[in-house]
Amino acid sequence: MRKIFALLSLLVIASMALAACGAPAPAEAPAAEAPAAEAPAAEAPAAEEAAGFKSADPTTFVVATIGEPETLDPALAYETAGGEIIQNVYETLVFYDGEATDKFVPQLAESWEVSEDGKTYTFKMRSGVKFHDGADMTASDAAYSFQRGLLYGGYSGPQWLLAEPFFGIGVDDVSLLVDPEGAMADDSEALKAADPAALKAACEKVTGAIVADDAAGTVTMTLNQAWGPFIATIANGWGSILDKDWAVANGAWDGSCDTWQNFYAVPSENDPLTTVMNGTGAFKFDHWTQGEELVLARNDAYWRDPAKLERVVIKSIDEWGTRYAMLQAGDADQVAVPAESRSQVDEMVGEMSAYDLAAGAYAEPQVVCAYDGGMQGVEKFTACAGGEAGTGGPIRLYIGRPSLASQDLFMTFNISETSNYVGSGKLDGNGIPLDFFSDIHVRKGFAYSFDWETYISDVFDGEAIQQPVLARQGMAGYQADAPVYSLDLEKAAEEFKMADLDKDGIAAGEDPEGDLWTIGFRLQALYNQGNTSRQIISEILSANLATVNELFVVETVGLPWPTFLRTLRASEAPYFASGWVEDIHDPHNWYQPYMIGTYAFRQTMPAELRAQFSEILDRGVAVTDLAERQKIYEEANALYYEQVPTVLLATATSHGFEQRWVHGAILNPIFSGNYFYTMYKD
Repeated sequence: MRKIFALLSLLVIASMALAACGAPAPAEAPAAEAPAAEAPAAEAPAAEEAAGFKSADPTTFVVATIGEPETLDPALAYETAGGEIIQNVYETLVFYDGEATDKFVPQLAESWEVSEDGKTYTFKMRSGVKFHDGADMTASDAAYSFQRGLLYGGYSGPQWLLAEPFFGIGVDDVSLLVDPEGAMADDSEALKAADPAALKAACEKVTGAIVADDAAGTVTMTLNQAWGPFIATIANGWGSILDKDWAVANGAWDGSCDTWQNFYAVPSENDPLTTVMNGTGAFKFDHWTQGEELVLARNDAYWRDPAKLERVVIKSIDEWGTRYAMLQAGDADQVAVPAESRSQVDEMVGEMSAYDLAAGAYAEPQVVCAYDGGMQGVEKFTACAGGEAGTGGPIRLYIGRPSLASQDLFMTFNISETSNYVGSGKLDGNGIPLDFFSDIHVRKGFAYSFDWETYISDVFDGEAIQQPVLARQGMAGYQADAPVYSLDLEKAAEEFKMADLDKDGIAAGEDPEGDLWTIGFRLQALYNQGNTSRQIISEILSANLATVNELFVVETVGLPWPTFLRTLRASEAPYFASGWVEDIHDPHNWYQPYMIGTYAFRQTMPAELRAQFSEILDRGVAVTDLAERQKIYEEANALYYEQVPTVLLATATSHGFEQRWVHGAILNPIFSGNYFYTMYKD
């Protein structure tokens, strides 16, 4: 799960479009190098130069956004706030080829080869690369980084993406190598108490699958089975290469198979690499004043040409009015704009780049001559023709790219006893029992109480559609005509009346002793501070639930992003709105986290329901025939709709902004945020 923020997230609120699982990667890597600093994504139009949009400080790039990273450790970071920093300070073996989401170029590996059976990858490491502390990068550093990540494991981070290729379909955590039944999964204390021989064998399986040869300068990775999107998987932040000696000196795993269990599933607050960084990237970590700002400084000893920007300052500002004022004054180059506040910035747009679906890219920017706030989408803006003068607005708009990401509503089946958001914790009208959402009728009652029309209109200004299934359009599993929930307060009342929270076998609407319908409930709905879009989701539900029954009370509470994330991971939120951004463009990357992985664990989804989903998904990821995969994932769609563990919300199109003096951004939707190396300012 990656929290959505920054320009690219606001442009696309999406991730990537890679080839689905199928044929192995080509046997030889392309010869191209990673994107060059000298090549901006688009040239500034002459009209803009004439308009004189110049930054007061072209050496420093300022971003004003909401929240801040949970961790800066690539092995654990799984949200875009941390991901943006990681992709600028650390580097991976391979990287994306410019804006392409299905092409890759060498980065820290200068080339790679794949065996005929698609199981063995050999990477030739680039020589002469130094970490920011001056140490040489070696093949052993790369091997250690991947070994450490897999052994770090746990379901709070991204390691499941690597576990399945290395360990086998359905084996999504290293703890399953010790106990295939999963009793130790995400339980560091249980793992520490496991049989020492089994622990060592699990570790040796990992280290045996990833082997370095420093003399040859190679790293060889042997997978459990051919895995079509493997290169795509390691191109993101969790594939970052760390300096082994530095990591060990800072308290990370020491590389011994006798100790790895002591470093398994460590939470971010105890992770020794959460607030320190030492990469090979174009920017060095300067400082992080939590709650205020995170600063990066140019790496003048970078193995390629140094970046054009000297500093990057990312300010954490939850209040939209302050961010808006900074944008107006030119004190920020980019700001996080809530979807429901976009119209304020639309009025400042003087240049627009609309996404061309046929070409699969943003068109050349056009100067805007007129703005009509009564219209929606691209129709608000009239491009200049011939010699017409533009509006003179200082903002560039990117608009219209379909999203490959979601923000959905998740219900927690069994809320943790440590939760502070369940009121009394009882069915007494002043709280909810911890198993409140285990009742399918409660879940359906909430689903029928949500108003998609209001949500799409108020939050997205109509620039979104209700998402019917987990799969995205164009991939196996997508069903445009799949059944969906819609606002129906009468059906919501029917479902709530069928609930049986006191478990006496009598439906709530008929229970003479009293149950949900006559007793009511009170709970607190959480969102991360500054994310007013998520706040609106709960406010919509709160109003409609009160209409269904005045005894149904939802109070909306904002938490700082790191606290919000820890609360979700501890299963303390009764329900929560959260986002998912693709890691790889394959249906497995949607179905697995929602049905059996990341979100299923946070929702404490019952084992029997997860087992039903798992049986379907194991079949789905094992086949390559698209028609067969479609049928399998349609089974998953039907079960997910019937059980409704999650209320699927809406898919948006891009609508993002930057100052017109900004150039060189690579608008790749897989990026966690900005890739600052290619960017510069007038």
